[in-house]
Amino acid sequence: MLRPYLNLPLSETNLVSPMVKDYLAKKESLKPFVGKWQDMADLQHLIENRNFEESKRRILYAHLVKQYSNAGINLRSDSKVFANIENLKNEQTFTITTGHQLSLFGGTLFMSYKILTAIKLAAELQKNNPQKNVVPVLWLASEDHDFEEIQSTYLFGKKYVWEKDTQNKACGTIDLEGISKLIEEMKVVLGNTETAQNWIGQIENAYKATYDLAAATLRFYHALFEDFGLLILDPNDKTLKDLFVKEIEADLLDQQNFKVQNPSDKLLGDTYKLQINARPYNFFYIDELLGRVMVKKEGDFWVCGSNQWNENDLRKVIKLSPEKFSPNVNLRPLYQETILPNLAYIGGPAEISYWMQLKPIFDVNGESYPVLAVRFMNVLLGNGFAEKVEKAQIKLTDLLLEEKTLAELYIHQSQGFDYKQKVEAVLTELQLFVDSCKNTAPNLSKAFLEQKLKMKDFFKDNSGDFNKAITKSEQAQIEKIFKLRAKLFPIGVFQERMETMLQQEVMAERNLRLEIFEILEPLSGHLYFTDI
Repeated sequence: MLRPYLNLPLSETNLVSPMVKDYLAKKESLKPFVGKWQDMADLQHLIENRNFEESKRRILYAHLVKQYSNAGINLRSDSKVFANIENLKNEQTFTITTGHQLSLFGGTLFMSYKILTAIKLAAELQKNNPQKNVVPVLWLASEDHDFEEIQSTYLFGKKYVWEKDTQNKACGTIDLEGISKLIEEMKVVLGNTETAQNWIGQIENAYKATYDLAAATLRFYHALFEDFGLLILDPNDKTLKDLFVKEIEADLLDQQNFKVQNPSDKLLGDTYKLQINARPYNFFYIDELLGRVMVKKEGDFWVCGSNQWNENDLRKVIKLSPEKFSPNVNLRPLYQETILPNLAYIGGPAEISYWMQLKPIFDVNGESYPVLAVRFMNVLLGNGFAEKVEKAQIKLTDLLLEEKTLAELYIHQSQGFDYKQKVEAVLTELQLFVDSCKNTAPNLSKAFLEQKLKMKDFFKDNSGDFNKAITKSEQAQIEKIFKLRAKLFPIGVFQERMETMLQQEVMAERNLRLEIFEILEPLSGHLYFTDI
């Protein structure tokens, strides 16, 4: 069973931005940009006041039933997923949502952490409100066209790439040609244990050539999280986009969202580094030949590739074919909240940052703004790892530092000697001699000053050699510490953004998802270190 070894507030790490640290601290200056905080009290207030049209519920329900059927998933009437879809018709049912691109084979660890955070938060809110239904949802970013961001995965330090020309299509629509070759390459290193064979079977069953990537991704995440009752939503659908026509028109025809986001960004930008930029037009057009291409205005016409519309023509296209219009990062959250009875969005630190830029867009469109919750963040440690760190005479949390800083910290602690501080102490003492002789022996004071300046230059000229000598004497131990740090940062990347749940479960030979779910605290705002 996973054992929590240590946790510390994210605000005490270098893993989140100043904006997110201030959000977790509930800094009053951020209140206009969020409205609600990451806590159960604000969630409770929202669940008691959130309204969602019955007509939208019917459309969402029908879409999910059709979507699962088209993906070849036959839901049992006694399954949690079936019950949660049925519950969506009830006006007392609400959702907790997370989302991501169509990462291959379950993505890296943080993808599972996001999903499990949504599931756990939904369960806790449900427990507090037994008269309501709270359903976890995974939003598939199937319209995203950045294939290079999802075409690879790592296993045991080796990169596996799905080579394919997608012609700038929305990733969800691309076929699975060539992916079987990638799966065969991975099977060689995964081995023949029961856990490995189980994962391989689920991958092969999900990524069948008869499906596109969106359906395959739905099938795979369903296999991983069906027992938790997770609903998986592919929002690239005409019936759902019909609910968003008014918002598409307001953005493309009136620049409504740019007009409110741009000044808001300027206010936030005075204090924080922003994640995204306000844009005059926030929709792509899905063209059969060109793929997903941004819509922009040139003179009196809106253009996209060879497409050109005047105002009347654009209104007609939007009304008749809203599925052709795909929101960018600025409008995707608004689309999500328009079609879901949502209470909270679970995101990583970067996502939480850009969501905070978007509240004015929700306000001007009259849409409910959810509670933002930073996902569970965790480092999986091997058995006995903490003891190795202690033996190396450092703290586990020191391994979060950059290598150079970590080496300097270790040298300072092991030597009990700070070169800069010692130099300052010597120079300070010499300055006392200079000052004490100023009036009684000016010539001697001048001599002391000359010696001080010589000593200052001497220390400066030799500091590099001194540090190199100390570092060389401790090089073997520093290399051991760097190897320990590599557990947290394999190939220089934070573990949860590089290693996969597939790899970790194969190594542990058990279902870690259930164990993570048990220890997960969804609103803690902490980084966890857990022993496997």
